[in-house]
Amino acid sequence: MCEQSNFSHGDCWFAFDSFSQTRKKNVLAYGVFVNAENGYNNIGASRGDAYINCVSYQGVVTPTGQTLTSGTVARYTKYRLQWTTDAEDDFERRNSTCKIIITDQDGGNSQTYTLGNGATSFDLDTTAWSSGSGIRWRVQVGAYGSGTVTESSTYSLSLADPSAKVDDLRPTSKTYYGFDAVFSWAFTGSIASGAISGALQQGSAVLQYRTDNMADPADFASVSDGTTHVSVNCGTLPIGSYQWRVVAKSSVGTTHTSSWVQCTNVEVPVSVKGTTPAAGASAPRAVANRFSWVFSVDSDDRPGDVTQQSATLHFKANNESDWHEVAVAGSQQYADVPANTFAEGATTLDWYVVAIANTGTKVTSDTISVSTLDTLSTPVAVSPAGEYMDDAVQGITFVWQHANITGTVQTGWELSYSADSGASYTVLASANNADNSYQAAAGTFNSGVIYWRVRTKNTDGAFGSYSGAAIFAIRRAPLAPVISYYDNKPLAKMRWQAKEQDGYEVVVDGISLGVRYGTGKEWQSDEVLADGTHILSVRIYNSYGDVSPWADCEVKVKNRPGSAVNCQAESLWGEVQLRWDGGTGYILRDGVLIAKGEDGQYMDRTSAQEHKYIVRVFGEDGYYTDSAPVRAAPSVPYAAIGLLNGNEWLALKYATSYQNYTKSTSLGGTYQQYWGKKLPIWHDAGNQVVTHTIAYALKTTDELEKLRGLAGKVVVYKDHAEHLAIGVFKDLQENRDHGCTPLSLSITETQQEAVKYDPI
Repeated sequence: MCEQSNFSHGDCWFAFDSFSQTRKKNVLAYGVFVNAENGYNNIGASRGDAYINCVSYQGVVTPTGQTLTSGTVARYTKYRLQWTTDAEDDFERRNSTCKIIITDQDGGNSQTYTLGNGATSFDLDTTAWSSGSGIRWRVQVGAYGSGTVTESSTYSLSLADPSAKVDDLRPTSKTYYGFDAVFSWAFTGSIASGAISGALQQGSAVLQYRTDNMADPADFASVSDGTTHVSVNCGTLPIGSYQWRVVAKSSVGTTHTSSWVQCTNVEVPVSVKGTTPAAGASAPRAVANRFSWVFSVDSDDRPGDVTQQSATLHFKANNESDWHEVAVAGSQQYADVPANTFAEGATTLDWYVVAIANTGTKVTSDTISVSTLDTLSTPVAVSPAGEYMDDAVQGITFVWQHANITGTVQTGWELSYSADSGASYTVLASANNADNSYQAAAGTFNSGVIYWRVRTKNTDGAFGSYSGAAIFAIRRAPLAPVISYYDNKPLAKMRWQAKEQDGYEVVVDGISLGVRYGTGKEWQSDEVLADGTHILSVRIYNSYGDVSPWADCEVKVKNRPGSAVNCQAESLWGEVQLRWDGGTGYILRDGVLIAKGEDGQYMDRTSAQEHKYIVRVFGEDGYYTDSAPVRAAPSVPYAAIGLLNGNEWLALKYATSYQNYTKSTSLGGTYQQYWGKKLPIWHDAGNQVVTHTIAYALKTTDELEKLRGLAGKVVVYKDHAEHLAIGVFKDLQENRDHGCTPLSLSITETQQEAVKYDPI
């Protein structure tokens, strides 16, 4: 037993015994128990006078680490260090003092923290020791009452950088040179296991790229905060294959680097095309010249529009050593060079253009060599051309156009003409100016065909080639023809004499027979003139279309019939046969000339009813004799069809319906609707289409084959109802039924050649 000590507290006295590493406590008054092993001494008359003899023992509290006593922790992170004590009760634990001592692994940088009484944990912030390789910590506890300080063991922890990951880098395939692209990534900081705080965040980042031929990567973008994306103009990156990565610094200063990502920086290809003037063309020195090009985007693989941002024209004459430049801004794809800019005495010029796209891509055209000499002209003779003209009163005005490839102005001209179809030319006029017309004096040219041509000077004062010859004719109307012969016969004849005739026109009783071309100077009527007086007129046309005055003569026709002509008419199946005395005769049916018969006979296949026939026979003297009229009608017991100029008929005996014949007429023309008119206006074309539709039935295949053989030919159809159709048998529809063939056919009328009297 150690030394006894007495301690007074109020009205109570305590006695403590101290033992090494052991303790015993009893509570006296005020919650403290008293140890009375030695009994009481000096007991007085009352309790208040009592004395207690106590033995005091010194208390000891020993800490022992529990959590994070070994292993590795992250720098810049908070961890909770925990320990336990062997205090016997909460009172002792709460009232014991506590300190924690933390140092580097080598014992330096010692930090001591006084904690609240009874503390059993401490939140460690590793930041203060982040520069070292680790830390050591221990706990000191001062026991309540005795103040005895006891230390825990020293615990060592290794320090490591906090972990973070930089990944999910985009783009991962390609970017486009000159276009903005958003480069993004993910920064993921990890809280170390067991940490109570210290979420790691990005504090800044640098984007780097490299190519195969780079020794070190290069920076191309950065952010100074936790932003994990940045927009970059890819014109700062190399064209072609490259790799990029992100080097990020955490909010606590640690560096974290991503893996490399493979990309391709695609340059949208552009070119300069359509350069004008082209190689071998001219850019005349004496005039302003426009040099133009076409900025072309040669790929559809682009994220936006690619346009020309600027361009520079470079040119140098053949007698110069330095290049001249003309800059243009924006999308303008031409540059104008003023007249006389090129070096004097130069004959050629080299030029090219350098264009820069809005993406930064630069493209240079081929170097083009052009001539600085103006091209020679090839003018065009405009008027007069192909005209009949008369310069008796006013002189003829000649008009031409100066033309050359460069489109430069005319500086001079020379006009010449030929009166011998181009065999030789005479200069009519010339001048050194830009005029493109000249008026000759009246009466300059003789009658006839005139060839004329022109040549012009370019800006160098050089004549080009002659224009093609233009032709006109001086109008000299021919004289009226002289009628040298005419007769008074029904088919009147007339002859005349004329010069420069290339055609003629005959008028009978004021009715023109039309213009006939040729040099023939004889005319005979192809129609019979009635007895009486008739006026014949003729005028001629020369080769230029000029017309002479009319020449007239009066004829007094008087027919002189010869011997009587006997005519007989016989009604046959489907036709009428005419016979007469003599040879050739003209057949008049109801007064209309329909045919010419030979050898005293004619078979009329084109009638379907009774007609009056007259046979007209001309004698050698040019007079005619008419037969007495005869009447006849063809026998048509059934419908019949046959060739117009044939000699057979196919009888159509069996009708398929009561109504087996129809006729339709369609007029040619158009309807035109005009503004302000309610209804359209009809414009008659003067023609018509007449179609006959016929329905019958044939029993035998022989009849059917004969009918089919008529298809596509000019036929005559008639029936006992006096229907008549002359035209092309066009359509045939057949339907075999019950041993016969019902059919429908159509005949479209066609224009037949009119019959005229042959001149005698």
